[in-house]
Amino acid sequence: MEEYNSEAQNIAMQIIAYSGEGRTLAFQALNAAQAGNFIEAQKLLKESEVAIGQAHDVQTELLVAEANGEQTPFSILLIHSQDHFMTSMLAGELIKEMIRMSKNQNGGN
Repeated sequence: MEEYNSEAQNIAMQIIAYSGEGRTLAFQALNAAQAGNFIEAQKLLKESEVAIGQAHDVQTELLVAEANGEQTPFSILLIHSQDHFMTSMLAGELIKEMIRMSKNQNGGN
């Protein structure tokens, strides 16, 4: 059980790390767009989506394991990782829309 608990902690830390990277890149994209650099903003958004995708892949491994009957131990760290993941996904989606709106206001430049 302790070995699995350690594995669950590792998974949680991976989700937190990838989610944090994705959120950071999304906010960097917003900063680039605010400076009028929409090409850089789009590049950063794509990098953000890759990082969030990696977090999703790790989360999916955990979900598949549980669906296959493996017991997932209750862990505040695991809950915290899910919180990071969901807020990073939401931030990315909102920032993407904010950049689109900003681009439209600036005549698509």
